[in-house]
Amino acid sequence: MNRRQFAFAASAFLMAATPVVASAQGALIPLRVGYDGFSMTTSPMYFAQKFGIFKKHGLDITITYIDGGPTLTQAVIGGSVDIGQNGYTSAAAAAVQGADLVFIGGISNKLPFQLVVKNNIKTAADLKGKRIAISRFGSSTDTAATFALTHLGLKRNEVNILQLGGETTRTAAMMSGQLDASLEQYPRTAELEDEGYHVLVDCTPIAGDYPNTSYVTTRAFLKKNPEAAKRFMMAMSEGIAGFKKNPEEGQKVMIEFLKLKPGHAVKDTYDYFNREIFPDVPAPSVKGIAIVLDELKATIPAAANVKAESLVDTSILDQLQKDGFFATLK
Repeated sequence: MNRRQFAFAASAFLMAATPVVASAQGALIPLRVGYDGFSMTTSPMYFAQKFGIFKKHGLDITITYIDGGPTLTQAVIGGSVDIGQNGYTSAAAAAVQGADLVFIGGISNKLPFQLVVKNNIKTAADLKGKRIAISRFGSSTDTAATFALTHLGLKRNEVNILQLGGETTRTAAMMSGQLDASLEQYPRTAELEDEGYHVLVDCTPIAGDYPNTSYVTTRAFLKKNPEAAKRFMMAMSEGIAGFKKNPEEGQKVMIEFLKLKPGHAVKDTYDYFNREIFPDVPAPSVKGIAIVLDELKATIPAAANVKAESLVDTSILDQLQKDGFFATLK
C-alpha cells in the first residue's frame, strides 16, 4: 500500500468514529451547494458534512435547501448556488432551452417514488377526481406522478394534482387528511404505511432507467473553478462510501436529518437505498438523460435536437477513475 492509499484507508477507518476537521490542502475553498428535498438522496451529503469530509477535501461548503427542482435549477443558472443536487428533469428542460447547465454527477439514477394513497383507494377508478400532492410542476415528483397515472390508465386531468412543496409538508398534509394521495419516497412511504395508508403504484420498477437526482452546475463555473468541482465530487464519493460502510452512523444521520423515529422503516430504507439506488461512482446517467430528452420532446420541441452526451461532463470522474481514487473507497 502506497502513502496515498494508506491515507485514504486511514481516513475511512476514522470517519465513523470522529469528525475529520483538517485539510492538507491549505485554505478552504468556499462552495455553495443547493439541494431540493429533505429526502434520502441528501443523506450522504449530510453525512459528508457532519463528519468533516468536505473540509478534508479542502472545501468550506454552504449547503442550502431550495424547495423544488425547477427553483433550484434557476438558482444554479442565476449563480446563487455553485452546484445543485437537482432533479434530472428540471435541469435537462432548462438546458435544452439554452441554459448554461451541465451534469457532472448523479446520486439517484432511478426514480425512487411511490404513489401512496388512503386505505379506501384500491383501484384506478377510486383515484379519479382525488387530490394528489407533488412538490412542484416539472419536478421529479411530477414525473413520478405521470408514470404512476399512466400505469393506472389515467390521464392527469382525471385527478387533481397539487403543488405542496417538500416531502415534510406533503406527509403532514396526508396525515391531517387534507390529501388522498402523495408521491413519496422511503422512509416517508413506510411511515405513512404504518398509519394505514398503502402503496398503489411503486414507480421505481415501472420507470426503468428514468433518473431522479443529479449534480449539476454551469459550464462557466466548471471552467473557472475546476478544482472546487473536483473536490466536491471527491467528497461526495467518499460521503456515499462512508454512509454505506457505516450502517450505525448512516442510520443516525438519517434519523437526525430526516427527523425520523428509530425503527424498522429506518433500517429498511437504509438497506434499500444502498442496495438499489446509491452508486459506488456517482456518475450521471447518460442513458437516463436520453430518456428524459425523449419525454421532453412533447412539450419542448428543441429537446429532439439535443444529444444526451452534450449535456454531460464526466472529465472529473474519468480522471478520478484513472487515478484509482474510487478503488481507495472500497
